[in-house]
Amino acid sequence: MEKKEPKRHHIGHRVVHLAVLAYVSVSRVFPMKPWLLIGKSFGRLFYILDFSHRRISMRNLRFAFANEKDQSEVETIARKSFEQFGMTGNEWVLLRNMSEETLRSLVQVEGKEYLDAAKKKNSSVILLGAHFGNWEYAHAYYASTINTLNFIVRSIDNPLLEKERVLNNQRFEVRILYKENGLRQAIKRLKNGQDLVIFADRREGYKQNIPCLFFGKLTATMTLVPALARKYHIPIVPMFIVRSSDLIHHRLIFFPEIPVNYESDKEQSINEAAQLQSNIIEKIISEHPDHWTWLHKRWKIYHPFLYLEDMAKRTRRKARKRAP
Repeated sequence: MEKKEPKRHHIGHRVVHLAVLAYVSVSRVFPMKPWLLIGKSFGRLFYILDFSHRRISMRNLRFAFANEKDQSEVETIARKSFEQFGMTGNEWVLLRNMSEETLRSLVQVEGKEYLDAAKKKNSSVILLGAHFGNWEYAHAYYASTINTLNFIVRSIDNPLLEKERVLNNQRFEVRILYKENGLRQAIKRLKNGQDLVIFADRREGYKQNIPCLFFGKLTATMTLVPALARKYHIPIVPMFIVRSSDLIHHRLIFFPEIPVNYESDKEQSINEAAQLQSNIIEKIISEHPDHWTWLHKRWKIYHPFLYLEDMAKRTRRKARKRAP
């Protein structure tokens, strides 16, 4: 794990941490299927109670699918997205005591020939991912069966829960790095034969973004993945995980390598690859729309009208600043 100044925890953090540990203990009592149904129920409850994120999800879905889906379909996808998140949360709890053998029994791999072909070009790869499906299972499976995997994340606000996440990942050879200072270490590890997974479905700082089409609408798209691939000649292999109809099992799917044109102008080749990465993320979401977390403001930069509450907040802030 990348060294990071530890956050100080307070009584609230400790209470939440103890509650999570108690929930972990309760999980041992339940067989897998009932435990996932409990998580699904929690997800549905949050869908009902969390008006703000439900509203964002519905707006995003209507915007993405336009006339392709009616209101009933949009509501169903939004609800199922929350339910998927609830099941994934309960599965995350299970990772604390899960063996590698059990994890391997829950995941079936598809398209590994694409990863193998990329590995013939370079011992390290960059895995293109997204906030899609149970990515914790995907990373744990990959790292424990294929190669040590590095993952750059933002730390959880609760330092005690962050420690739990780090320990869960370390058990399966997933190395947590932090956004503040992890990229340099990630590059060093890529050069040493380890792999790196990067989620490219959210926007980062403005300097790291370019405009790309996503579901046919302009949005800010991060260029870190193709920029790293071009600079260090490391293949990009998309990797996503899909829940099976029985809820318990998953399919870990690798897609063909995303090409990066090393002969063309640097900016052009990065822009082209960024659009290709956006296309593959759109493809997997279109096939399994309930697996993606629709609750973030993906089109905010170029379509701010989708999130009017943000515009209202900015107006109120400006008014307060102008007030005597």
